[in-house]
Amino acid sequence: MKIEINLKILLIILLFFIFNNISTYLIFILFITLHEVAHLIVGIIIGGIPKKITLNPLGLSLEFYSYGKDNFLYKIIFYFIGPLSNLICAIIFMNLSNYDFYRQEIIITNLSIFLFNLLPICPLDGWKIIREIIKIFFGIDKSNRIMIIFSKIILTIISFFYSIYIIKIKNIMIMLLIVYLWYLNIIEERKYDIYKKTKDSIKKIIS
Repeated sequence: MKIEINLKILLIILLFFIFNNISTYLIFILFITLHEVAHLIVGIIIGGIPKKITLNPLGLSLEFYSYGKDNFLYKIIFYFIGPLSNLICAIIFMNLSNYDFYRQEIIITNLSIFLFNLLPICPLDGWKIIREIIKIFFGIDKSNRIMIIFSKIILTIISFFYSIYIIKIKNIMIMLLIVYLWYLNIIEERKYDIYKKTKDSIKKIIS
């Protein structure tokens, strides 16, 4: 299994250090890493073969060569286990009455990761879960295209409301997340376009 480090994370750490908010970022990184470890463990249990782990500005991200059997239920469990791990962490810290050090921040961070990851935005878990569901009705190609468009619509709405309330919110984490998600959406759309062109070219050659 290959391990990579995206050097953009150094720039993000510097930004949070400048804005005197480094503890928030480190707590986020810690629990998003736990989120991905949950994915990794379940992925291996259901027969998946890990390909690559990347440390990026949003924590860890995983790639698998395969997810074992092409089973709808296994994939839903795999995608949902990450957000579920954060919800469990939030509940645990809610009940640790004797633990006050960063307790509130840890709870809010885990609840935020749980809810945010269930949004239908590429490449979040909510996006992948809905894609697996509509794949049953429309097939792989159409479901990918539908979800890429849907993701851009949702991200545009979020970006619009954030731009209106940016003065009140004053949260650099949200801004960085939105920018980074737009970047990932553009990459995903390009990957899909390349895949579609390659598939169409192969069909022409065969026919």
